[in-house]
Amino acid sequence: MALEFTDKDDARGAYIAGSSGSPTYTSSGPITPAETQAFTAGVQSTQQNVPQIFQDTVEAAGTDEGILTLDRKKSIAQQQLDNLQNQDQAFEFLNTLNQLDTGGTSGMGILNPNVLGYIKDPLVSLGAFTTDPNEERNVYQLLMNKMFQGDQPQMSGAQPLNISDVLGLNRIGRTLFTDPNKTNFFGDLKGLFTGNNPAVIDILTDTVGGGIAELPEFGQAGLDFTKEQGFKDYGGGLNALVKAFTPAKYLDFILNPAKDALSMGGDLTSATLEKITEPVDALAKLIDSIGDDDE
Repeated sequence: MALEFTDKDDARGAYIAGSSGSPTYTSSGPITPAETQAFTAGVQSTQQNVPQIFQDTVEAAGTDEGILTLDRKKSIAQQQLDNLQNQDQAFEFLNTLNQLDTGGTSGMGILNPNVLGYIKDPLVSLGAFTTDPNEERNVYQLLMNKMFQGDQPQMSGAQPLNISDVLGLNRIGRTLFTDPNKTNFFGDLKGLFTGNNPAVIDILTDTVGGGIAELPEFGQAGLDFTKEQGFKDYGGGLNALVKAFTPAKYLDFILNPAKDALSMGGDLTSATLEKITEPVDALAKLIDSIGDDDE
């Protein structure tokens, strides 16, 4: 049976419209304060698990005769989060978000467990672009890596690069790219003898700013936050384990498959843990099989 509302039921209708996710509420006449309050309350009822900075707002639209429509609007932060397409956009968003007041640790907007949990999935969906041509991590993993950096001058592992610096270029190495508009047979041949090929670009030395993309500087506050939230630096721990107990010539064998293993944060499952420790078992067997001849 369809619900029917009289003039006295306008506030109820406004609340139902807001709580049902309707993007707008239109009245038959000038909207009353009661309708505005009801529609706003309805909208807020759908935002219980959304951090304040990402919550929808209500704006009034009207005519000379009075307000006739209430519109539900996404916050600027939510619009930016919804429209992230690549690492460059994500880094810009994260740097901006970290400067906003979200009640985060030490005034840093991202160091808020509710905020970090809310933005996790969109960041996980974006592949990382780093000095590793075979990078398998995502932007969320880079963010966690940065938090674990603490007061160290550089995050562990491959460093993130600015995508905008290499648009239209072809990658040929960790930091080397070629400009297809400058490459030609004779130029490439000359470069073999002179060591100077104008078509080859080293993003670290041939771009403004050095090509490295920067995430917020969390310092000790970031490291303290990760510990408080129960996150574990599985990547860093495995790195330390290997360095302590493995001959240097086997480091690549173990570290490359492991990466940083941070995509699940503090929720790392036993299956994932088994996956990143498989190379450790394989390495132990390999070392045992080598014997004295390879020492």
